[in-house]
Amino acid sequence: MQFLLYLIVGGLSFFVDIGIFVLLRMAEMPVIPASIVSFIAATGANYALSTILAFQGGRFRRHIELVRFLIVVLIGLALNTALVWLFAYPFGIEPTLAKIIAVPMVLVWNYLGRRLLVFHDRLPTPILKRLSLVRRRRRAAVATRVADTGKPAVEKPPIDLTRQPHQRASGWPRSMMSSSAGRNRSF
Repeated sequence: MQFLLYLIVGGLSFFVDIGIFVLLRMAEMPVIPASIVSFIAATGANYALSTILAFQGGRFRRHIELVRFLIVVLIGLALNTALVWLFAYPFGIEPTLAKIIAVPMVLVWNYLGRRLLVFHDRLPTPILKRLSLVRRRRRAAVATRVADTGKPAVEKPPIDLTRQPHQRASGWPRSMMSSSAGRNRSF
């Protein structure tokens, strides 16, 4: 789910990136500087949208989060610039098409860098609440349908989006569920 939300974020950022790139190229700015400026503008949109739609902030203090984010961005900028240069000059691809080809390749780095190095690996709280509301409405609709038709509904068990990856379904961390827990030890 998080990657799908990040694809929306990335898609919107892509339009910012390509739109500014095309405008700068129409103003006859050279390819690489135009690519850098458009990437930086898209990064601002990406950060704002990422914290609203795709990632829960607060894993680090805000200034640490921003430094880590900028490190991921600089690596992404280097990848983007290298790919645009490679496609536009040695391969001779038209610069706008070179930029369009490079952006999805860098998207993979951007997602993984943000997820693993910057933000929490869970969705933002407002998104979780919205998904929970949608799920409750879906269950209510299924229950109404069952009441109307008299046929039992087959429904998948609910997914707990609030559970952390290191927790079991019971909510207890794995370390507390180990087989040695509760054993009497003699010294």
